[in-house]
Amino acid sequence: MEEINYNFSKFKSANFELDEELLNKFQPIARKLNLSQESVESLMEIALEMSEKQRAMYEKDESQKREYDIKKYDKMFRDDSELPDLNSQDAKEYMRYANSAYSEFCTPKLKEFFEKTGLNYHPEIIKLFHKIGELSSADGVNYSGKPVLEDLTPAQILYGTKE
Repeated sequence: MEEINYNFSKFKSANFELDEELLNKFQPIARKLNLSQESVESLMEIALEMSEKQRAMYEKDESQKREYDIKKYDKMFRDDSELPDLNSQDAKEYMRYANSAYSEFCTPKLKEFFEKTGLNYHPEIIKLFHKIGELSSADGVNYSGKPVLEDLTPAQILYGTKE
């Protein structure tokens, strides 16, 4: 008896790739059950539908977890004695420094990570960026462009100038 080789090309697309390891496990079982190509395709369609539903449930769970974490971080912020009251003028100034550093120093991928995880709302992350913002503001250096090295010697660049 000739061994059946199933064709799964119907399920391959530009944005989806079948797992070869799972296909290699599935084919011998389908052969043993003497399934036709049509039956295999029906089972694959059901498996793909189940997979899509599982992915949708996972994404919903992740979204709910992120919302829960943000609420938790908000409460942590409000309860943190080191941080100003959110409705105060001090909080606006505090967040101005934090947002400035966040904008200045975060790469797009890091921002994406913070947004995806909700960690950009975590009080410790806010404190970190506030401190960075304070330090970068205090030293008066503009980090958004290249430093101006006018007519300085290499020694002056490395060790500074006496004024």
